[in-house]
Amino acid sequence: PTPGQVWVQDIPGTACSLTMRPVVLADGGEMWVMEREVTWNPFDVFIFRLDEKSKKSTPESDAVTRPTKPYIAVDRGFGHNGYPALSMSLKNALQFAEWVSTKTGRTFRIPTVDQWKLICAQASIPSDQIDDYAWCSDNSGEKTHPVGKKKADALGLHDLYGNVGEWCLTGGTPEKPEGVLMGGGYESPAVELNCESNQPYDIMWNDSDPQFPKSIWWFADAAYVGIRLVCVEDDGQMTSKEKDENHDEE
Repeated sequence: PTPGQVWVQDIPGTACSLTMRPVVLADGGEMWVMEREVTWNPFDVFIFRLDEKSKKSTPESDAVTRPTKPYIAVDRGFGHNGYPALSMSLKNALQFAEWVSTKTGRTFRIPTVDQWKLICAQASIPSDQIDDYAWCSDNSGEKTHPVGKKKADALGLHDLYGNVGEWCLTGGTPEKPEGVLMGGGYESPAVELNCESNQPYDIMWNDSDPQFPKSIWWFADAAYVGIRLVCVEDDGQMTSKEKDENHDEE
């Protein structure tokens, strides 16, 4: 991508694309962030292996571990086409990012908290105009809404606050990553929407899942969990396929 420019990434084998906007890093470098939250449109392809069924997948993308199909209507009846994907675990979100990376040949990731805060700072959403920028408890009607309907912020992003909270990494290990939600969701009060507030993972997000063991991919009780990807230079993280290959060599 040309530095400083907006670009569109098609996801091969699908009818989906991601609009990416530039963000200046503290060291003067650059990363790109999705203009809108991930919707069900590409997430359905990932979940239900629609690229495989249409014979538009590749051996590399087929090798990416994908989640089990949800046993409930995880969109909660809020809406599907153009609505933010929701209720995915961090493991699910990370595998989606890996799948997009494999499909495109570029490095897409779940942002770290520090990366998200940097994005938020440059987005410069006025605290006294939250209603113009975010679906929150004051105006959401207790449901999510199609992405991109609220006013764009200073970076040209939509829904950085509200609609669904966005998974961000806080640390952990490759085998057991840890994360929190940033940005708040449709249930969040406007006064809680800022660059610092976060919502740590809570075991109650999947309390009503009747399966045993409970799903590692989906939350039965957290309809406010979503994702937005960033694209960065190759950060040295290995895909699960590469990890397996390295392990086999050992």
